[in-house]
Amino acid sequence: MEPLIYYPTFEPPSDIWLKFSLLYFDNFKPIVPYNRRHLISENFRRIENETDLITLYAPDYEDGYRASLQAIEEVNKILNNNYDRSSLFRKTNILRNWNNPSNWNFHVFSEKFSDNWLYYCESNNIGQRTRDGIMLPEELAFLFMTYLAKEIAFKETAAIITDNNRFDNFTNYSRATTPSIERRTKFAKGLFNIIVPKNLADIPLERLIEFRNKNRHLITSFNQELDNVQNRIGEGYTHQDFIDRYNNIYSEYSGEILTQGIGIASIPLAAYILIQNPQATTPEYVKEILGGLGVILGGGYALNKVLKETQTKRYCKKYMTNLERLR
Repeated sequence: MEPLIYYPTFEPPSDIWLKFSLLYFDNFKPIVPYNRRHLISENFRRIENETDLITLYAPDYEDGYRASLQAIEEVNKILNNNYDRSSLFRKTNILRNWNNPSNWNFHVFSEKFSDNWLYYCESNNIGQRTRDGIMLPEELAFLFMTYLAKEIAFKETAAIITDNNRFDNFTNYSRATTPSIERRTKFAKGLFNIIVPKNLADIPLERLIEFRNKNRHLITSFNQELDNVQNRIGEGYTHQDFIDRYNNIYSEYSGEILTQGIGIASIPLAAYILIQNPQATTPEYVKEILGGLGVILGGGYALNKVLKETQTKRYCKKYMTNLERLR
């Protein structure tokens, strides 16, 4: 899975998204300035310290400057065409909401934006400066953080992700999120609902941290297998189809062996035992298997590829088996 920049807050407001992340994501990067890291919660810090799930990203001046320019351009479009664009936030008159100081309830720290964004918001009566940042309406803060996340993602060659779906109309309009990642994440949540025997909300965070650390390499294989079926997700490919994919992970060995003109009955016993070995895709075993089958170099490459692909499938199957025991 490609790197992910998380926004709009320092950390997910609900434990359930964070617990899901421990079982699924390789890594995500929340946007947290260096001198604000003391504000993250104890649980979030524990996950950062004890796992490889979280990498805090501190924005620099150029990140905030470019995001400020982008946000100003977008807000100008809204101010000049308020009624048509208000529906992006599911409002009839978004400017009326933004001009009401009682709605300025989302704090954005000064390390995330440039002075021109501060002056722009003040001059248009859509925000108020604080000692260390600016108070904004939630929709406007989300708009700004979307552009900040996009700027960082471009620089980091990453995608952006959020657990806030209240403004999905705007994120779709701004082409902020990646549809394939959204579909994939939704599909993974559905799988976990089927496989994990207990509601994630009821599983202690400590247990999930321990589980992740014990199964870290299997999570990577699980994600690789989701990549392999990415094009089918959303086209009638079901969660049960994905689970059934691993009922006979050795069948591809047999198919590839037959294409090399080797009869199954003629496979030496030693080679057959190696094929069934859980470690049979290590380079040493692959060499022994190919030698035992008498496969020439060209065919050996094809079989080697299948052996390595099957290792990923086997690890994915093992991960799903472990999820079934997670309590």
